[in-house]
Amino acid sequence: MFLLALGITNLAMLGWLAAAAIPVVIHLLSRRRYREMPWAAVEHLLAALRASRRRIRFEQWLLLVVRMLIVVLIVLAVAEPHGRGGGFLSAPAGARTHRVIVLDGSYSMAFKPGETSRFDQAKALARRIVEDSPRGDAFSLVLMTEPARAVVAAPALEPGELLREIDNLALPDTSADLAGALARVEEILAAARREQPGLDRAEVYFLTDLCRVGWTAEPDSAAGRAVRDRAGRIAQQAALVVIDLGQAEAENRAVASVQTDRAPATVGETVTIHAVLRNFGRQDRPGQDVELLVDERRAAHKTLDLPADASRTVVFSHRFDAPGPHLVEIRLAADALDVDNHRWLALEVKDDIRALVVDGRPSGRAIEGAAGYLAVALAPSADRKTGPAIQPEVVPESALVERDLGRYDAVFLADVAQFTAGEARLLDNFVRGGGGLAIFLGPRVLADRYRRELGGKDGLLPAELGAVVERPGGRLDPLGYRHPIVRPFRGQERAGLLTTPVDKYVKLDVPAGSDATVVLATSSGDPLVVERPWGLGRVVLVATSADRSWTPMPLWPSYVPLVQEILAFAIGGRQAAENVLVGQAIAGEAPGAGPVSIRTPRGKNETIQPSQEGLTAVWRFSDTTASGPYVARFETPTVSNQLRAVNVDTVESDLTKLNESALRGEVWPGAPLAYQTTWTDSPTTRPATIARRSSLARPLLYAVLALLVIETLLARRFGRAGAEANSNDQVSMTKE
Repeated sequence: MFLLALGITNLAMLGWLAAAAIPVVIHLLSRRRYREMPWAAVEHLLAALRASRRRIRFEQWLLLVVRMLIVVLIVLAVAEPHGRGGGFLSAPAGARTHRVIVLDGSYSMAFKPGETSRFDQAKALARRIVEDSPRGDAFSLVLMTEPARAVVAAPALEPGELLREIDNLALPDTSADLAGALARVEEILAAARREQPGLDRAEVYFLTDLCRVGWTAEPDSAAGRAVRDRAGRIAQQAALVVIDLGQAEAENRAVASVQTDRAPATVGETVTIHAVLRNFGRQDRPGQDVELLVDERRAAHKTLDLPADASRTVVFSHRFDAPGPHLVEIRLAADALDVDNHRWLALEVKDDIRALVVDGRPSGRAIEGAAGYLAVALAPSADRKTGPAIQPEVVPESALVERDLGRYDAVFLADVAQFTAGEARLLDNFVRGGGGLAIFLGPRVLADRYRRELGGKDGLLPAELGAVVERPGGRLDPLGYRHPIVRPFRGQERAGLLTTPVDKYVKLDVPAGSDATVVLATSSGDPLVVERPWGLGRVVLVATSADRSWTPMPLWPSYVPLVQEILAFAIGGRQAAENVLVGQAIAGEAPGAGPVSIRTPRGKNETIQPSQEGLTAVWRFSDTTASGPYVARFETPTVSNQLRAVNVDTVESDLTKLNESALRGEVWPGAPLAYQTTWTDSPTTRPATIARRSSLARPLLYAVLALLVIETLLARRFGRAGAEANSNDQVSMTKE
């Protein structure tokens, strides 16, 4: 019962308790048997010994017990028993505890209510939890970021190891992933039960600001139910402690988005830059300073008022005088959460935009034929003041394989009948590398050849080609003007897009589960324009012709702006790939097969090796946990750079927090949960559920030392008393 009231750190050492039998074995082996011979002189001695037998036996048993107890206490001391609280007898059995510390790694934890951020406060508290725990406890560490990461999964028995990991943690600029964090915790607890059976008690600590966006999910959604189910299972396996580091009335402002009116920009063109600013707080913020920086130099400045819980758009204009990659930054006046007060845009500026128009049915006339109409629509004016400089080049379909597609930003296919396997590979690699491809169908198109060479769901085409539909009639459906290609036509009914007659078109079938999007449809609901991303580029498929063979659209006022928007969207895929959110991979076409050096916003340099995708060498970098500009540097064949911008998802900028009742009701309904107030309200409060344990090893060693002294004194006393008794017996026998 004594051992059941203790926690034992080294259970294996208890096997040495068998050594306590050694004194008994020695005693039994030392006993000798003699053959008894009657001798009158000894009879008197035996009578005297019988008189003192009880005393001698008691002395021998006392020495034996003391020696056995010495062995037992030495073994227990090495096994490191411990008790809890006011005494080890009141401690529960199995006192070793596995403590899983979950640190909120969302960027809202960078909020500074005072001199230090919430994340630094969480790290300091995590250190105290570890340091206040006695020897023998084990620790795991989880970072609740997107995606959630087990920093230390296997239970660490050495506190110094975990403390080093805590000190080395850097806060990423991601959102919180509660579902992922709970999954990591459940995996850690399950593995600990299998691999560390001595850890028969578990505690899970969540150090968080309890931002609602990271801690809640739609209650009736599959994700919400999965979170509650997993949270309930964890509550049955471990004691739960949530330490709230958030502030109920935290104010925050952010730059929500930055975009240009079109991409890519060209030299000498005036580019319009739109930035959306958002006030997530409950107070109006008048006179907010907003700066435009280009290549880290201040280019413009404006001041505007930000109403409470509202958004405002600020517009800047800038003209680029040199080609190449340029970094645009919108910077809002600093507040307590500075990470979302910046937003970057990587912008490629070109001397001009080059478009290759492949003519599938040459007419012999400059403006006749599909390719001629497209060429005029692409470059209706050479005036740079009214738009970007676009240089279309018209070639017959037989010349496609002769062109270096890397020199072009976009390729337009006008009623091209079919493709060879080599031409299909060229187009595939061109789009994967970031090029834009627009396909206009027509009477010469062989649908089966398109399906065979360009594919459907798993190929370059965004839709399967069916039969030709004749004379459908009716208006066109812009599908709510949701897509960027048709969005500029909203409110521009005189442009004639909706009233454009389409006499014939190829029926398009978008496969279920495809990432293709219908841009424009006929009145019967059939897709007329469909697009899909492909690698770093985009493909736009138009079901009708680019000339008057199937539709009078080329004569309609909507034709030129529609072709221009198709071009802008198709070549905008590269810019979309160059500007991503934190956690998304960045990539690009490598000019050679040599290594690529990536400089991150935090000053680190990473070297990666590009991979071959078809005929194109592509580099990819996935460690984008920090927001800001990333620069890819190439040494071969010549030194060059590519620029990428990574920005935060401003969903985490809303600092509205979850209160205690919502936490208990929405995340852990009905589960026992210890909730503690924020760090700033109780800076000296230690977690209530940390039960301090007293080690019994030192007292046991002191007891061993005392028993050694007692054993020595008893052995000497009993030995002297025995000698005196023998001497008296000898004197008595002599007298007789």
